[in-house]
Amino acid sequence: MRRIYLIGICGTGMSALAGLLKEKGFEVGGSDRACFPPVRNEIEKLNLKLYENFSEKNIKDFEPDLVIIGNIVGRGNPEGEFVLNKGYEFLSMPEALRYFFLKDRERIVVAGTHGKTTTASLLAYSLEKAGFAPGFFIGGIPVNSGKNYRLGNGKFFVVEGDEYETSFFDKHSKFFHYFPNILILKSLEYDHVDIFSSEKEYVKAFKFLLREIPSEGKVFFPSSSKKALSLVPFSFSKNITYGKKKNDDVFYELGNKSFPYVFEVFINNRRVGEFELNLIGEYNIENALPSIYFLYENGVKIEKIKKIIADFKGVKRRQEILYDSERVTLIDDFAHHPTSIEKTIKSVKNSFPDKKILTIFEPASWSLRKKIFQKKLVNSLKESDLIYILDIKGKEKIPCDDRLNLKAMKKSLIGSLKEVSLFEGKMNRSEIVVEKVRRDIKDGNYVILILSNSTRLNLEIELREALKNRREKCGN
Repeated sequence: MRRIYLIGICGTGMSALAGLLKEKGFEVGGSDRACFPPVRNEIEKLNLKLYENFSEKNIKDFEPDLVIIGNIVGRGNPEGEFVLNKGYEFLSMPEALRYFFLKDRERIVVAGTHGKTTTASLLAYSLEKAGFAPGFFIGGIPVNSGKNYRLGNGKFFVVEGDEYETSFFDKHSKFFHYFPNILILKSLEYDHVDIFSSEKEYVKAFKFLLREIPSEGKVFFPSSSKKALSLVPFSFSKNITYGKKKNDDVFYELGNKSFPYVFEVFINNRRVGEFELNLIGEYNIENALPSIYFLYENGVKIEKIKKIIADFKGVKRRQEILYDSERVTLIDDFAHHPTSIEKTIKSVKNSFPDKKILTIFEPASWSLRKKIFQKKLVNSLKESDLIYILDIKGKEKIPCDDRLNLKAMKKSLIGSLKEVSLFEGKMNRSEIVVEKVRRDIKDGNYVILILSNSTRLNLEIELREALKNRREKCGN
């Protein structure tokens, strides 16, 4: 087997899998409807055969030995149908990851609703800098490495364990395919309402995941999450709690409360040292604790661990600072849940106490586009001084009765004495939003916070350029 073809290759996970397969020596090709930067740039660097759009002619041309079908592919996709009809051997993305890369490694899986990308990225970075040469497969791009995958030649392989469904032919959560030796569980909160019918069903998936961990394995539980802790009785492995409570196996005490954070870490009630973390948001200290514990338990010297943690620069689109001047800071964040939005805004407010916050919110995730989180979203955005609400991505796919009501959101926020601008229909264009920003920030100091897990109208690029030009014209 030498030639592998990926349907839906431009997704974050599928493009990373393509990179791993290339590193392992396979000939790789694939297709997608559209492939935009930065993924397109990474695909081009791999020097593989990329087919624009889906057609059975693509597969005939490439002549693969194996096809990997991404979870964006549904029944009716011409390439998917061709694979089924002609009897090609095929796998889902998680199946392929396990089959080719995880079998002979010690698998560390990070799973949960909030913080798994940052936690997995920091762990992979920590292991690499400590000399363990890990492999990793992560849903975001760590700033330090610039890649969300690496084959590695050490015994550890770090995987971000997504609870979303695997494929059209496998409706189980992706993380069930990884069979962790070590599971780092993050906080749990009902999400992916299109997949899980209730909070009970959502939590049950993580409960079943615990059944895969060997008795000689380890499970990290965050003490800040009641739902995560409720799963402790279902674990058959060694349990390690982490957080801010003094009875946790690894806990921290906060020193200075402003960015960058300084905190003391205790493992098994023993003080191991004072650390610095250059990430916005105190909750990121909790995200760092499993890495500190893991390095400490594997014999890495404390001073080296301190340097590793302090040098970590975070993950692209996770409170990523895109532009910073004395008066204006532009931050991009991959917002996908009301709780994440609330935590992000509060963290930014605490980190930049002398600046007002202008939040640009785009309802793009499947959960946020539905009215189930209507009230929670209003409360999540209230800490902002100015609020821009962009139109719902693909709203025509959601029945009106189920869809997030943007006008009602605006009315509720105005009732809370907030200044709100709504960009619907023809008004939902980058040039209109950028011009509105120019007018609103001209007489003050602001943090502009973009919250979306989608395209954001390319505002991360256009706003940054507008702010740079503004500074040059002002001569400061």
